[in-house]
Amino acid sequence: MIVIIPCGARKLTHKAMAKDIYIGSYAVMCKRYARSLVDDKFIFILSAKYGLLKMTDKIEPYSLTLGQAGAITLKQVREQVIAFGILEEDCIAIGGKRYTDLCRAIWQNCKTPLQDNIKGGNGMQLQWMKQQIIDKAVVSLSPTV
Repeated sequence: MIVIIPCGARKLTHKAMAKDIYIGSYAVMCKRYARSLVDDKFIFILSAKYGLLKMTDKIEPYSLTLGQAGAITLKQVREQVIAFGILEEDCIAIGGKRYTDLCRAIWQNCKTPLQDNIKGGNGMQLQWMKQQIIDKAVVSLSPTV
């Protein structure tokens, strides 16, 4: 299983690893939630400029969002997915509608928990992700019988 998370508008001002460059609260929480599901090697960041990034890829900061002129296209992301060999993987896409719609167009059985479970904006999504992380931590700390 792989998890796709969105990039973010707030970034460091210098070149950094993809896992570190996005510093906005939404991007950080998406990363935390993804890490509660899988290891970093199974997490990809969907960047509006670069497309799919591994967490350890080093990139320069940029100012671009999906849908803008110069942003990555569905065709380009599909080519990256094929090159990474992850087209047949089970996929969970975390993020806003533009990001999850792009993922749904590539992976047939893409799960989109924020779009499927949350009625409301980023604030509601942040609360939901935080609660999922807490619930998972509580379950993992519970003694087994």
